[in-house]
Amino acid sequence: MKPLVSIAWHSAWHRRSTLVLVVLSVALATLLLLGVERLRSDVRESFSQSVSGTDLVVGARTGSVQLMLYAVFRIGGATNNIRMSSLRDLAALRGVDWVVPLSLGDSHRGFAVLATTPAYFERFRYGDRQLLALAQGRAFNADAADLYATVLGADVAERLATASPIASR
Repeated sequence: MKPLVSIAWHSAWHRRSTLVLVVLSVALATLLLLGVERLRSDVRESFSQSVSGTDLVVGARTGSVQLMLYAVFRIGGATNNIRMSSLRDLAALRGVDWVVPLSLGDSHRGFAVLATTPAYFERFRYGDRQLLALAQGRAFNADAADLYATVLGADVAERLATASPIASR
């Protein structure tokens, strides 16, 4: 047994550069495999926590990944909107408890505009079922007085140096 180990050791020693490359390749492949698996699980967890309490996202015909990326994460290009009559039909379905319409694609001074209803502030949850919180002011209502009301995100308000609603221009 001892001569066999000695022969193997001498063989490996004479091929040490090849052996080092093989060991490094196996280590790199293992590291890459573990890294991709960790990334996959982190992305899945982050995605599931992004919009909590939402079972279904419905939109115009497009790729499901594109719809989800833009509707939830505002990544990618805007998809086509569906008609309000289609939204009402969906809301009237027996298994549907609530709907929150989102109309995306417009912008103001480079910032994305999201058109929606007051249900967005009542129903939309993110993270661990957290409601949206307003630093100041209030969410708009469905009545005619708030027809053109605007709610600014904190980052947008800070970048535009706006502490009050945007004046019409």
